[in-house]
Amino acid sequence: MRRRDVMGGMLGAALVPAASAATVSLWDQIKETGVIRYGLIPSRVPYQWEKDGKLAGLSVRIGADMAAALEKAMGRRITVEHVITTWATLILDLQAGKSDCMFGLTDTEERRKAVDMFGPLYAVPDVAVLRGDGPPGATWEDFNRPDMVVSVTMGTSDEDAVRRFMPKATVHAMKTATEAILDVQSGNAKLFVTPLLIGAPLMQRNPNMKRMVVLQPPYALPSGGAARKDTDRRFAEFAAAWATDYRESGRSRQAIVDAMLECGFDMAKLEGGVSF
Repeated sequence: MRRRDVMGGMLGAALVPAASAATVSLWDQIKETGVIRYGLIPSRVPYQWEKDGKLAGLSVRIGADMAAALEKAMGRRITVEHVITTWATLILDLQAGKSDCMFGLTDTEERRKAVDMFGPLYAVPDVAVLRGDGPPGATWEDFNRPDMVVSVTMGTSDEDAVRRFMPKATVHAMKTATEAILDVQSGNAKLFVTPLLIGAPLMQRNPNMKRMVVLQPPYALPSGGAARKDTDRRFAEFAAAWATDYRESGRSRQAIVDAMLECGFDMAKLEGGVSF
């Protein structure tokens, strides 16, 4: 079975190893053109969406913050361009030079063979999304019962976590997150387990989903960024240092909180402490 990362991308889909480095370094390309191109998967609240005719969201904010850091490092203005991509093609797009950078990827050995990974920028915890009449509890063990029916998105790290931490529960593996949330709404399942940034907008669009609990102990896969490989590692080294500072300074957490608020999610609905 192929696996998806915490952001929804395929972990086991075939990736092509980087065959050879580009003749022009990514650093020199960006500095010469004054443009950095970010891969973007459209309409993925709270990562990115259109607001008042403009792009908004977490990935857009992170990209703008990186571009501002590049401006200081390169001593010139850097313009951001967004290139539409998909989970199936984003690695190939980086390798082919259609885009320069992409955010929100789980770091894997397979991906490291194909692109330069950097980060992590943040780690998103798994949550339980429940209807108003859902059972109480905040730990994995609270839901680890034979009478507990748990809905998950098929083939994801969340399904792995549920089968690991709730081995006694009955698991409904659904093809999409939308189907999983409908499984709970219909009463077929008691809760939907998913990363916070996936669960929050689904909860927002489904008002009868009244509770969201950060499952304890927290389970989160770190997410970072990726860029194409080249012989000149100046961009890779810059991105690695920038990502570390971005997270340790608290700016990545603030970007997540701001994106959640901007898309209308009431953080007060979130039960349990959360860190990113």
